Amino acid sequence: MKPTKLFFRLLFCTFMLNVCFMSAQQNNDGCGTPEPTQPDPVGVYSYSTDPSELENCEIKVFNIRFWGVNYPNGINDYPNRAHDVLEGLANLNILYNQFGIYFKFRGFEEFDSPVIANDPTGFYVLETISQYYDMVNWAKANGYHDDNAFNVYAYGWSSFGAGIASAIISMDCGISSGNLITHGLPHEIGHNLGLIHTNSISEHATRDPNDICFNATTAGDRVVDTNANRGFDFNNTDPIDCEYIGDEKDYCTVRTPYFITNADIINTMRSSDNGLGCKEIYLTMGQGIRIRNIIDVGHFNDALTDVSSLYEPYAGEYFYSSTQGSPLNFKPLFQPGFDYKFFECSCDCPLPSNYNDTSFYYNNNAVLTISKYETDFSIITHPNHTAIFIDLVSPCVANGQLTRRCYDNYNNKPGWGSVTKFNDGVLNGNVTVTPKDSLGINNPTLVDELNPGLYKIEKNYLDGATDQDIIYKEN
Repeated sequence: MKPTKLFFRLLFCTFMLNVCFMSAQQNNDGCGTPEPTQPDPVGVYSYSTDPSELENCEIKVFNIRFWGVNYPNGINDYPNRAHDVLEGLANLNILYNQFGIYFKFRGFEEFDSPVIANDPTGFYVLETISQYYDMVNWAKANGYHDDNAFNVYAYGWSSFGAGIASAIISMDCGISSGNLITHGLPHEIGHNLGLIHTNSISEHATRDPNDICFNATTAGDRVVDTNANRGFDFNNTDPIDCEYIGDEKDYCTVRTPYFITNADIINTMRSSDNGLGCKEIYLTMGQGIRIRNIIDVGHFNDALTDVSSLYEPYAGEYFYSSTQGSPLNFKPLFQPGFDYKFFECSCDCPLPSNYNDTSFYYNNNAVLTISKYETDFSIITHPNHTAIFIDLVSPCVANGQLTRRCYDNYNNKPGWGSVTKFNDGVLNGNVTVTPKDSLGINNPTLVDELNPGLYKIEKNYLDGATDQDIIYKEN
């Protein structure tokens, strides 16, 4: 029997739905952020590209909070979204720290979209830019917004591209969940911080301020060290090497070719690459200075927090005493995106010392080292008997590398250990090692029961920490 026409129609419809669904979830390029219509305010921007402008700046740390939007029925298509949020956050800090700008993670929470008339996807799939603004207004009215933080709404996907910021200079943005770990998130945060798309049909090629055609500070992105361009796609760019191969010209007074470099093609604030494979995140010094200029007039003061917040865990708890139960149940977690070293330290601090307390002793023995590119976020924790060092990579202050918050807790009893006797009475290889189980290493009369001599007592804790004491016992 031949299949009926109805079967063919159903099969075709199913195929088209699947194609549309898969296509919609792609990491679409493009941006729905509205272009600015007003000129720059007088006296705010220096338009400088000189790194020395940041030498005496102040470190700025901003709270940032992420919200995951679900279908109205509570499900979504991104099982790794919580991990992607942290990876995206790491990318933000890696990109913006070079300008003395930091983001403190204040959490990720999911919420179910309300049901919208004639739209079963709710705010999970945004069909128009106006729906984004409706979503943000609904979220604010229903408690899914932090007035003291930058707010990032990770929805499913949209018809207008990878993401959108509420405005150039704002504290809310949206990003398709599939773009949390691409250049899309740093791009939208760049808009929040005042950056404009680098491409423009009105900006002229010249970078000579004495040239009659010079308009680099008033047209395009209004940044001098991003070259004028009309946008990049497969027609004028090599997608493998990310090099410009076009022949577009500026028609101000003569047919002047655009001077476009690889840095312009990979710039995070390009508006759209139509699928171009250049996914690096990069900003120029001029863009960084422009951000700092707008920060310094106080636009984002509501989201400001202290540098000390970077030395505090975003999740988990510290072990304090054995009355809490096993220390294995207590693990403070620190946000990714920084180079950490946890140096061996000593103090009377069963909980980490205050950020401003630098009276503790520490040495250069790094018990744990974490790269800013680490993707196993479960290992970014604070070991017992260590202090936290964060390489802040900041141009703002000479002392951008601080070791703080010694955690030296001896309420956590060791799980096992050993007693090593130096048979010759000196530190050499002639030793006798006696392993000790939990009872033996925690014996309160352990030292009293030793014969006279030179010993090393090693203690191993369940959280991975170790402790060594050298003692000489006389008659």
